[in-house]
Parts: sequence; C-alpha cells; structure tokens
Amino acid sequence: MFKDDFEGFEEGSHNFLLVCRHWFEVASHTPEVWSFWGNTPQEWARWYPRSGLAPLDLVLGGCYSDGYFDTTLSNALRDRASKDAIRRIHLISRSAKLLDNIISSLSPESEGIRSNSVESFIIRNWSHDPKLPVRASDLFAHYRFPKLQHLELSHCTISSWDHLQSRTSTLTNLILEPDNSSPAPSTSQLLSILASNPTLQKIRIFEPAVPNDGDNSSFQVPLHQLKELKLDGNSQHVVRLLHRLDHPRTMDKLHLSLDCAIADISQTVGPYLGDYIRRRGKPQGGLGIFLPGKYPIALCFREVGGIDYSTARSPNDWFLKIEIYPEQPLREQLPANLILDLITHTPQEDLVDFQSEENPVAMGSVYARFPNLRTLSFDDTPLATIFPKSNPGEDEGIPLSLQHISLHRLTVEDGYWSPLTTFLSHHASTGNQLRTLKVFCCPPMHPEVVESVRAAVQEFIITDTSSCPFGVCSYGY
Repeated sequence: MFKDDFEGFEEGSHNFLLVCRHWFEVASHTPEVWSFWGNTPQEWARWYPRSGLAPLDLVLGGCYSDGYFDTTLSNALRDRASKDAIRRIHLISRSAKLLDNIISSLSPESEGIRSNSVESFIIRNWSHDPKLPVRASDLFAHYRFPKLQHLELSHCTISSWDHLQSRTSTLTNLILEPDNSSPAPSTSQLLSILASNPTLQKIRIFEPAVPNDGDNSSFQVPLHQLKELKLDGNSQHVVRLLHRLDHPRTMDKLHLSLDCAIADISQTVGPYLGDYIRRRGKPQGGLGIFLPGKYPIALCFREVGGIDYSTARSPNDWFLKIEIYPEQPLREQLPANLILDLITHTPQEDLVDFQSEENPVAMGSVYARFPNLRTLSFDDTPLATIFPKSNPGEDEGIPLSLQHISLHRLTVEDGYWSPLTTFLSHHASTGNQLRTLKVFCCPPMHPEVVESVRAAVQEFIITDTSSCPFGVCSYGY
C-alpha cells in the first residue's frame, strides 16, 4: 500500500529481475508488477510497455530535466488517462516545463469526464519560475474525481478557482499553495470547495479568501472530521475564513501563519485565539504555552494533562500555533508587547506551564495574568527579566503555585544571581518551597549562591558549564 506522500522506490528496486531467468520471465508477464514505472521520464520510457492495464502509480521524483519527455511518453500517458487506469499521480520536479507537459498529456479534450480510479493527486513545483506556469487547475476543468482522497497543488497556477469546485467529494487531505500569478479565491469559492468535501481531515491553504467578495452569509461549512488545519496569509482574511468553518472543538492542530498589521493583533487575532481555546473546554490538567523565539512572533499552546518535568516538549504536542509576520518594522520593545496582547485573551486560570526561548517578555505581567503557573522553562533569556525586581516589602508577584523551574543558557548580568536567590528566599518564606530547579549551560554560580539555592529548593540540578554541548559558556552567553 502506497502512502499519500509516496515519492517512488529507491534505486535498484527492480533488481529482483536479476535473480534468475525464470523470475525475469514471470515478472515480465505480470502487469501488476509494473504499476510503478520508476521516478524519472527515462525510467517511464523503459518500463511502461510492460504495465498493461494495471492501475498506474505515476511518480516523478524531483527531476531537473525536461528533455526526455517525448511524444511517445505523452501518448502513453494520454492512453492511460483515457482508459481511467491511473491510481496515483505524484509529480515533484524542478522543471516547470516538464510538469506542465505531463499535466497536458493527462488532460482530455472533452469536459465532464469522471475518473473512478484516481485516489491521490500531488504536484509540487520546485522551479518557482513565474515565466513557466504549471497549469494544474485546468485538469479539473475537464475531470471529476469522485474517489480522490489526497489533493496537493503546490506552486501551481490556479487559472480559475471555479475549476476546483464540485470536482471532488471524498477528500481527506487538501493542500493548496498557488503561485503568485494565480488570482486569489473569493470566500464563496473557497468555502464551496471545502463544503464539497465534508470528509476532510487535514487542510493547508495559502493566502485564503479575498475580502469584500459579496459573500455576507453566516453559513458555516461543516467539517466535523477535521483534525489539522494550517492557514497562511493575511490575518484578517484568515480569521474571516476561520469563523466560517464548523470544525471540532478538540481539533488536533491549528496552525496560523499570519501577515499582520500591528492593530490586528489585539483587534482580530487575539480575540479569535481566546475564543478558540475557550471552545475546546476547560482542560483537565491546564494549558501550556511556548514562545519559540524572537521572530517571527509566535505562540504555541498545548494541553498539559500531567506535566512530565523531565521530558522535553515535542513540537507535535502543540494543538495551536500562531506565527505573526508584522507588516511594519518593529521597535525593539514591540514584540514583547504584542505577545502580551495575544496572551491577554487566553483564560486566566487555565495556564499552568510557561516556556520561553529568547523572548524579552515582561514576565511580571505574565505572572499577574496567570496565577496558577506551576512550571517555568526559559532558554536564552536575561535572568532579570524572569525574576523582576521589586521594592523592599513588596510581594514579588510570582505565583506561589510554582513547583518547577528550568533555566537554560541564561544571560546573568555581571554574574549576579541575586534575582533568583531573592525569589527563592521569598517563595520559601511563604511555605511554598520549589520542588525542582534545573540550571543548565548557564554562567557559573559562586559556592555561597549554590548553598543558598540548595537550602530553598527540594531538588537542585545544576550542570557543569564546561560540559555544555553548545560550546564554551561564559557570562552573558
């Protein structure tokens, strides 16, 4: 059984023909063996005469050349298409001309033809040459694919989005990444494609739905089997489309990659983020949030369940990921403010696990917003940012619920760990002693600092900076 992303066999896969003459004769007269012709046009020309009418898995594996696709091969593909004897079409190439020639050979002259055999259709155009379009949607102007399950058109020209409407009905995977020369779809066109395929489980769409197309209805497209949704494009267009999709509250993954005006953060994206998290229902173990770097501005959410402090978080854990690509140049402090704008819309009591990498977020505002934090993890972050200074006698503002802290490759100003030791002393004095503190690949602590930390923490794990796998660690690393 081929996978949806099948890209062909490895070199030498036909070496079974060399076992003996008997095996060669048996294989040569068994058409089912030749349902795969190879990964290149040269291999197609060699093996296609043996295949008979066995359902074809047509695979092109990243080919550069377009010089070997001749009239004979074109006629062979046209014959296969006319007899509806193709099961999968997986074409990946750096030659746009070759891809376009293959698609033209598969396209019939008449319209309204049903293909009852094609199950998977993938085209990935790696040439990215705007002067050589790969006109993928034209094939759908002539064919209907009632059994198609996987459709991917990547860097292809979508001459008319109407060509894709009502051409499929059983899709489980849909990836649409048109090239820059393609017209943007209207909301109604895109919703029509999705509504025709209620069986969809995974969707990825780039630059979805232009605004002001006259579609002002409130109808929602039912996608009750949807597990993964990834949308890239203008933030207003994306959120507008999201509001029209009736997908499960517990969808496995939602990934938004947004070109965003700064005002849209708080006005459009933030409110949707909070609404989406609330619609999932209150998680039993709380929510975790990860800020994975300075740029693009990004947030990842996960349902914690039971926190396993010893296990690193996998990217696959995140059910919601939002990446922001601001349209304007950002001032130095603005990314942190935008992150706080997004966090503001999330339920206060649900966030229990906070991880940050290289983000200069004002943690005092985070602590005030989320009083139930249990776990903090920081990477490449100034120590003074994590444990904000306060005036004598003031409450430190860090949640008393904290149990675990992990510090990795921190910047420690002048080697002074006083922000940490002050926090630990205050935290212990409240009767809420920290269970675990892990310090890895950070500037060294003086012995008296180590003793002070050990006295305030149940378990203190410190890794010698000389064994750091990232090289030499020093003050300010």
